[in-house]
Amino acid sequence: MGLVFEGKVDEALASYKKAQELDPNLEISANYWNKLCLRGSLYNQADKVMFACEKAIELAPDDGGIIDSRGLARALTGNRKGAIEDFEQFIKWTDDEEDKAQRQGWVDALNNGENPFTTEVLESLR
Repeated sequence: MGLVFEGKVDEALASYKKAQELDPNLEISANYWNKLCLRGSLYNQADKVMFACEKAIELAPDDGGIIDSRGLARALTGNRKGAIEDFEQFIKWTDDEEDKAQRQGWVDALNNGENPFTTEVLESLR
């Protein structure tokens, strides 16, 4: 998991694949899929980790944090509508007012056809 935190997304993906090859019955938790989804997205490689976002959602469909991560990946891969839906669901799910305000800002920007995820924003979220 440390690889993806260092931005080594390809290496992290290879590690997941290798682990599953070594043990086809290996069950990777929603939390680990979410970490791969989020960190891959933060390193601007959302297209490579979108499958991990979907696996995490499949395993924990009501977890707002996981839905939030997928929202970021969706935004970065051009799925504005999906991103807005995910962020709006996160806003309803969380009690953190600061997080709600931040996500609402992202929703507003996406609704206006803007990309709120500049290089600087992604770096600050890391």
